[in-house]
Amino acid sequence: MIARFSEEKDKVDVPDRLFMKIHLEVRGHDKAVLKSYTTFLQTACHHLDIKCTPVQILPYFRWIQPVLRAKFAYKKYQLHYETRTHIQRMSIEKVTGSTASTFLEYIQRNIPEGVAMKVTYDEAVQLPKMVKETMEKYRLTNVIS
Repeated sequence: MIARFSEEKDKVDVPDRLFMKIHLEVRGHDKAVLKSYTTFLQTACHHLDIKCTPVQILPYFRWIQPVLRAKFAYKKYQLHYETRTHIQRMSIEKVTGSTASTFLEYIQRNIPEGVAMKVTYDEAVQLPKMVKETMEKYRLTNVIS
């Protein structure tokens, strides 16, 4: 009987967070791996009935590092190392916080080697109390005038 009372006290209804959009940006050096992973993301969204936008392929980022063959060599014997980072972006729309955290955990556990993911989100929140009060005062003064 005592355990029941303590369980009932612990239950507090906290509203779930709402995300308007979750932006996923995936970066990697291999185009084929990125394409495979974005296909996996779209398939996972489709099977879980999560609305997602098409994959947007952004221009790659190229980094060139000129290096001498040996530290005593002349500039004539210079090598160029080039790294290309391919970037792809997609968004997930209108999900709750619990769905988002579960989905993000799933896709991040299955991320391939050599791929980085950046996640940003747009959350729907209520206006602060002070802003609401100011808006009400402004509305009342406009109605009276």
